[in-house]
Amino acid sequence: MWKIALLPLDSRPCCQQFPQLIANIAGAKLVTPQIELLGKFTEPGSCEAVSSWLRSAAEEADGIVVSADQLAYGGLIASRTHDRTLEDALRTLDVLRDIKTRYPAKPIYVSSVLMRIGITGKNAQFAQYLQLVFEYCQLHDRINRLKETGLEEPFKRVKEQIPEEVLSDFFKARERNMHIHKLLIDWAASGAIDFLTITQEDASPVGLHVSEQYELQRYIYERSVQAKTMIYPGADEAAQTLLARLLQNLQQKRIKVYPQFTSESAKLAVAPYEDRPINESVKLHLWAAGAIVVETPNEADFILSVSAPMNHASMPASGLRTAFFDSRHMLTDLVEKVKYDLSAGRRVAIADVGLPNTADIELIQYLLDERLFTQLSGYAGWNTAGNALGTCIAHAVARTLNDKDDGENSKEADHAHYSFLMSRLMDEWGYQAQVRDQVNDWVTKHTSVSPWNLESDYEVVNEQAVLRMNDLFAAVKQRLLEAQQASAAAGCREWIDAELTFVQLPWNRTFEIDVRVEVKLK
Repeated sequence: MWKIALLPLDSRPCCQQFPQLIANIAGAKLVTPQIELLGKFTEPGSCEAVSSWLRSAAEEADGIVVSADQLAYGGLIASRTHDRTLEDALRTLDVLRDIKTRYPAKPIYVSSVLMRIGITGKNAQFAQYLQLVFEYCQLHDRINRLKETGLEEPFKRVKEQIPEEVLSDFFKARERNMHIHKLLIDWAASGAIDFLTITQEDASPVGLHVSEQYELQRYIYERSVQAKTMIYPGADEAAQTLLARLLQNLQQKRIKVYPQFTSESAKLAVAPYEDRPINESVKLHLWAAGAIVVETPNEADFILSVSAPMNHASMPASGLRTAFFDSRHMLTDLVEKVKYDLSAGRRVAIADVGLPNTADIELIQYLLDERLFTQLSGYAGWNTAGNALGTCIAHAVARTLNDKDDGENSKEADHAHYSFLMSRLMDEWGYQAQVRDQVNDWVTKHTSVSPWNLESDYEVVNEQAVLRMNDLFAAVKQRLLEAQQASAAAGCREWIDAELTFVQLPWNRTFEIDVRVEVKLK
């Protein structure tokens, strides 16, 4: 059993818990620091403590995955402010060079986040500044890089609405982070780290980040590390992606993947919060995960079926953000291909990236009605397209690496796989597509706080989330068990039961949920 030390980006389940479950699916042992060391929401993690932990954990690890933003700043949210100086960040990052000096043969994979064009919406006031800063960054880019005219007045109006201290801190953080990105590229060139991903957090086709990407891509060229460094959209999922890459490295395997889209227009759609067509993002995520992109399904170890955004679609007047209800949304093509490929004995994973921050309820209902969901080798539909792609790909890679029939080890891997698959369903389809809006409505009607910061009302709001999630699972459980019976008839391992064992808002906001489903196998 391979042993891997992984330093998460922060304490959220997607960063701290998902990699652990993916490692279980692959039959590997993953060690992470105590969750208390990683910080919580606006409270940063302890950079010195995790640096010490990493030095100790590296001794017995076969490979190491590090989220540089946790090590340098105390987490993703902390990386967006200048509270921690460049000098402090350099001091704790240096543990990476120390580890490589001590254990030169151990692979070290590092992820670093290219700062988004917005601040953290930690309360109602900052949520207002978040949008203004986003607009400021776009206008700044359009005026200075693209040389568009007639935008000076709108730019001035937006700037005047943002407090000077907010903008100053924002730019100081960007400058510090760019220095760290270049340092990590230097370390990739010197061999202090073996592979580096720089993932672009929430962005758009225009903004300050475009010039930063150009500057870093040129620096990668100048340092001759194009095979060891990548820049692409993502953030929270990056450690999972590098874990998938490391698992293949340790086993000396390369998983082959065929990406499948429903239409040519789907390939060219640009997902919200991203800066390029989805087919480019898909390929970059696959390469970052260590997989090989192949041209036909017959070559592939698994098929990545992509439920893509629809650039032409407008949302209905009701504001419903969980479905398109558009006749050009090619769900029949997607689901029927999945059905055919599964019946032909191929592994299939679905990246549900059509809509941000939610599952596509039309797609999930279709898959459940056709009793296909429980036969998948991976599924994700949370947050941005990059977030969902990283989780889905890492899950399917782990499943493919360890999908064999060898008694108890196989049973443990199957348990981890099905439990994670069902947890993703209850998170993306259960909470994000259904329960979260119910909870936010309750917060608006019964409290004076914002869903972005529950302040002293956390307990009562968390109780509402738990209650609604339990009710939803009770309503859908029998349907899942019946679908799994069809999966068992198709050759999958049979379940006896499934239970919703844990539900909790992990941070003091309603944006995400920690939901865990445990499947009991026959």
